[in-house]
Amino acid sequence: MTPRASRAFIMTGVFLVVAAVAAASGPLQKSSTSDPPKLTVTSPAFKEGGAFPVEFTCDGAGVSPPIEWSGAPEGTKAFAVNIWHVPRDGGVKSYWVVYDIPGDVTKVPKDLKGVGTVGINDKGRAEYDPMCSQGPGAKTYHITVHALKAELKTAPRKTDRAALLAAIKDLEIARGTMTYVYSRSKRD
Repeated sequence: MTPRASRAFIMTGVFLVVAAVAAASGPLQKSSTSDPPKLTVTSPAFKEGGAFPVEFTCDGAGVSPPIEWSGAPEGTKAFAVNIWHVPRDGGVKSYWVVYDIPGDVTKVPKDLKGVGTVGINDKGRAEYDPMCSQGPGAKTYHITVHALKAELKTAPRKTDRAALLAAIKDLEIARGTMTYVYSRSKRD
């Protein structure tokens, strides 16, 4: 065997050993910058990608929608919920921030009261801000539920969407988002 063939034979053997060790050790762990595991987020009042009922908008009762989730990993101590939308002019508009929902809770009813801590919406109020679309056409909105490994215990009057996302950066262990559309009817 020539020296070149001998080196190729050895390199092939090393490659096979490394591949075998990697395969035996199981899948690689996700890096800390990748997305967390997924929660499944649903609502008994509307479907994923479907139309948002008027009841939960400014043209209806204006109460918060019922939201359910599943798939939280072991070690979940709390949940946070945010309803948000990206307007045509960019940025993010936040309609509802609720956090420190107990880890054994898997749903919130419509017109939620007394569960978790309500943060600040984009109008500067600690309450649900019902959609009240001003422009023409259907708009896309999102409900994101975050599973957390600890409660936040932040000041409600200071916890808007940006503060929530900053506070959960190292606490989030799973996340899920449900998307829906809302188109406001013309008013007489």
